[in-house]
Amino acid sequence: MFFKKKYMQKTISILLLNMLVVNGLWSQIIPKKRELPQQRSPIIRANLFAPIGFHLYGSAEFTLLPKLTITPQAGLISAFGFKKESNDPALSNSSTVGFYSVELRRYINLYHRLKKNKNISNYSGNYFAVKYFASTPPFKKSNQFINFESVRSIQVHYGLQREISKRFFVGGNIGFVVDDVFMENSQNSPVGGFPLLQFGVNFGFTF
Repeated sequence: MFFKKKYMQKTISILLLNMLVVNGLWSQIIPKKRELPQQRSPIIRANLFAPIGFHLYGSAEFTLLPKLTITPQAGLISAFGFKKESNDPALSNSSTVGFYSVELRRYINLYHRLKKNKNISNYSGNYFAVKYFASTPPFKKSNQFINFESVRSIQVHYGLQREISKRFFVGGNIGFVVDDVFMENSQNSPVGGFPLLQFGVNFGFTF
């Protein structure tokens, strides 16, 4: 009887210890609910992005959840590309297109920035994003072998943005175009569609 009682106590102790360890690990993997101040929505911005072409565009960031936003964008892109085998002076050296996109962002460090008394206004934080991008054909025939911006694509990237005053912000991202990179040019392109690295910095005004 004593042996059984001792064995039972040991088993219960081991089970309790295991429960504490599992609970501790679980609390690290899935943290408790963390409250964040409500951000204003939408956040309207005028943006300039470079160097993968010069993007001049407007955007509006809408809050879906405390760490999840959706951002439609529309504007113009002027970019240089590979030159054609042509000396026609009527062709421009750059390609200018119109574009629109919709970007879904998941912010990852807002709570930690808030805990360290850092500014998170207007979503000043780091994020992962998925973007659908589409552009028009070039407005003018250009001396380019491939018009990189005349595409429809899905893009994924890691980015950040920081409010540097109540009216201005700076940011940047790096990632890949992962689908239909040269959709409109693939028949004439020697490279076809493939994942294309994209990166850049942007600066803008918040209304």
